[in-house]
Amino acid sequence: MGNPKSVDFEAVRTSLLPGLLKTLKENTNQSLPQKIFEISDCCVLDGETDTGARNVRKISALSLDQASNFEVIHGLLDMMMLKCGVDMEKGNNYKLVADEENRRFFPQNGASVMLNNKKIGMVGVLHPEILSNFDLKYPVSAFEIDFDAVFS
Repeated sequence: MGNPKSVDFEAVRTSLLPGLLKTLKENTNQSLPQKIFEISDCCVLDGETDTGARNVRKISALSLDQASNFEVIHGLLDMMMLKCGVDMEKGNNYKLVADEENRRFFPQNGASVMLNNKKIGMVGVLHPEILSNFDLKYPVSAFEIDFDAVFS
């Protein structure tokens, strides 16, 4: 892809959330609720590769509404995991673990997504400071996971 027309193509993405939040920002005139998702490659640090980084396929979804509706995004995450073959009843050890360290989320409203005792992503209600940075006036619930990790 030569001669990119925007700065979005000049940066390496480590998360899908900023791009999705930009999309919500540009669509504030649309009716509520707004639900969007993206599946794409992101770059993560990896000291075991020659370049010190590697690409991973991530999936992220956001739900903007008058209330946080965490149950909507959590239900979507659960359904996606079920459809991807993660049997939540039999030993795959899929669970959410409270994550107070993640400053992206409102206090006590964020969790790490764990699969077989490995963190594969995050879910929660985005912090109001992040929402104000994108001029969003309503709560946004979101998840982002390493999609490749679901299948490995």
